[in-house]
Amino acid sequence: MAATKRWPVLAGFLALLLVFLVSALIPQALAAEANYQYKWRLPQVHPKGSDYDLRALAFADEVKQKTEGRIEIKVYSGGTLCDWVECYERVMRGDFEITMTPIAPTFDPRLNIAYYMPYLFTNTEEAKEAYKKGGWVYNMVSDLLKDQGIKGLAIFPVGWAGMTARDEPEGWQEMKPNKMKIRTMPLKACELTWQRLGYIPSTIPYSEAFSAIERGVADGESGGPPFQGYQFRDIQKVWIQYNDYLEPWWFYMNLKLWDTLTEHDQNVILEAAEKQVQGRWEVFLKEDEEYRAKMKEFGLKILMPTDEQLKGFAEAIRKEVWPKLDDLMGKTLVDICRKQVGLK
Repeated sequence: MAATKRWPVLAGFLALLLVFLVSALIPQALAAEANYQYKWRLPQVHPKGSDYDLRALAFADEVKQKTEGRIEIKVYSGGTLCDWVECYERVMRGDFEITMTPIAPTFDPRLNIAYYMPYLFTNTEEAKEAYKKGGWVYNMVSDLLKDQGIKGLAIFPVGWAGMTARDEPEGWQEMKPNKMKIRTMPLKACELTWQRLGYIPSTIPYSEAFSAIERGVADGESGGPPFQGYQFRDIQKVWIQYNDYLEPWWFYMNLKLWDTLTEHDQNVILEAAEKQVQGRWEVFLKEDEEYRAKMKEFGLKILMPTDEQLKGFAEAIRKEVWPKLDDLMGKTLVDICRKQVGLK
């Protein structure tokens, strides 16, 4: 009877031993399958010590550890290798292997939708659902990137955008024309948006925006979250949180290189990128608030539109600006956006 009782115990022990042996052998088998030793470069434009630099480094460390050193990534922060537009081209060509920057529409105008599509969302919850892995924006842009030889890994939020100005624009809540000349990014969607919001758009490179405002060529600037506005604190007096877009950046890499990886290492990269993306969702709103507080402390007037005002801005842009983007981005893509926000 005692011997009979010992059999289940022995069987359980053997089963656990088998699981342990298999789990120990699987990584070795995968490593044997991965006949490569890669050293990659990851350029990104934010300065060393910034949240983006730290996330890039954490991503690289996790990939190296979980691929047992098969993939080693060196991070180049502060734009030392290239700006974000050049990064896109060079990753596409395979000059650089991987990056953490915005998507540039240089070679496919449809990809304008990957960076600046005005008032695609009116709140963070909508954006998070669309940007997540498997979300409708993630899927739409990932498909477009494949045509360019790029593998999209994950999208992360930089911050909700707004603008700075010399003075509070008269009638800004009602989108009335105010004769203020505002620096905008050199994107047609951006120009049309700020024109409808009541301003005179002027496409000036970001590197020249400060001097343009100093010289009176422009009255203000747009195109980024509060941390960008803070850079203009010495020459501007007002920040308006328009939320015209939630600035999206991507982890992405060369598609041909991606295809050389084992499934195990591909999953490692996806999971490491997703981990850093989730970290940004947890901190970016706090970061936005911190920089608004810094601007206020410096003397800038902070104007926060109500939810109703934001919905009014969004409705006007979607109905009057989006139709003008059909030819630029392709009506099929813009129709997907219309469907997602409930427009026919």
